Amino acid sequence: MNEQRIRNYEVKCLLQLLETLINEEELPKWNKQPEWGSLYKLSDYHNVANMIYYALIGMEGEKLAPWKPKFEERFHQAVLAEERYSAAVPELLELLEERKIHTVVLQEYRMRAYYPQQDMRALKYVRLLTEKGKEEKVREAMAYLDYEKKESRTAGEDWYYKVPGVMAVIRAELPFTNKKMQKYFAVPVKSYEKEKGHKYIHTFIPEEYYIHIIGCAAENYARGSLDIRDMADLWLYYLKVYKDLDWKVINKELEYLRLEEFHMYLIQLAAYWFGGMVFPENDAVFDAMEKYILTKGMQGRKISATLLPLVKEVADFYKKDLRRKRREQILDWAFPHMDYMHTMFPSLHKMRWLLPACWLLRLWRLGRQQAYIAAAKRIRKFRHAWAAFWNPKKEAVRNIVDPKKEYVERKIRNFRRKSFGLAEDVRLELRKQIQKLKRKP
Repeated sequence: MNEQRIRNYEVKCLLQLLETLINEEELPKWNKQPEWGSLYKLSDYHNVANMIYYALIGMEGEKLAPWKPKFEERFHQAVLAEERYSAAVPELLELLEERKIHTVVLQEYRMRAYYPQQDMRALKYVRLLTEKGKEEKVREAMAYLDYEKKESRTAGEDWYYKVPGVMAVIRAELPFTNKKMQKYFAVPVKSYEKEKGHKYIHTFIPEEYYIHIIGCAAENYARGSLDIRDMADLWLYYLKVYKDLDWKVINKELEYLRLEEFHMYLIQLAAYWFGGMVFPENDAVFDAMEKYILTKGMQGRKISATLLPLVKEVADFYKKDLRRKRREQILDWAFPHMDYMHTMFPSLHKMRWLLPACWLLRLWRLGRQQAYIAAAKRIRKFRHAWAAFWNPKKEAVRNIVDPKKEYVERKIRNFRRKSFGLAEDVRLELRKQIQKLKRKP
């Protein structure tokens, strides 16, 4: 890929720093320093700010000085998270083993092992896949270890938090939008290979794990949530296992999932970012993919949808889901719950069967109120329009009439002077003087 494809200088510098850290090489020598504020924000947006700090430890500079503590803060957070999760996850898995709950640890926690140092891969949570039907047992196990259940923002997930800062995300099935991928990955947890020394804690075989990583990358890419750290995960794992994988099996499964082409481009883009390789024949595709990943789905969507049909499928899914939520909101607004209707119609406490009639009465009142508001708005708009139309006309008429009126009045005053010999104002002044003389003794 051509260097000109990179969006700006800060992106180029960020990717060069990551490349040197992943390959454990010497830091690059730049002709000019990047804008460190932009580089920090970009790296933090893509969850690699803690990793960049390793490259900045020996760097100094006036522009870097205000931003270096921010990188250091992310570094310390990642180190603390590594210590906490390294202690908490084995304890949790041991308890799930004791409670006979089949469990698989998903890639966020496992990927740490492929980095030069484990704390380079910052952890925000650990995700576990547990067998269906054991939700209550899982809840009891989490409560036993003092995990508090939190409100989940993602359907199908249970979030558990433990002080001072461990988040466990529990799923009973993997989230995939495409039905073929749903069916392919809907494997019972207990069918996965068992971890050594465990009966209920499972793991992936290498080929199976690689297909799983590519499937998750495709899903995240389609949702616009794939970031630079995910690409680093993929590249580091690929470097570790590509010589030992059975590529015939992998390519056959990826072809069945319609991910073979996407997989090829994704690996090549990772090779360009972190391996120093170039693929000039695919510049246009890589340009779109790079923009799509760096902006998290804001740019490059058209080519990405051609490359990965799942992008359009996910977009259609979100549109359908949005329409469904809007319908639910309209129904909730039109026909509120009994608890809300009690406040408007106290008689419902005794006569609940009047609820449909109260709904209709409420809708009629709201309709009448809306009609009054709409009529008032129209009248106000008409008045503004009439004022805008008439005021300039009125001013123009006044500018024409007032001079003529003044001219006519002046003619009348002159006529009176000629008729009576004295102007009216002079006669009025004389009359006032005579009245003053009369008042004197």
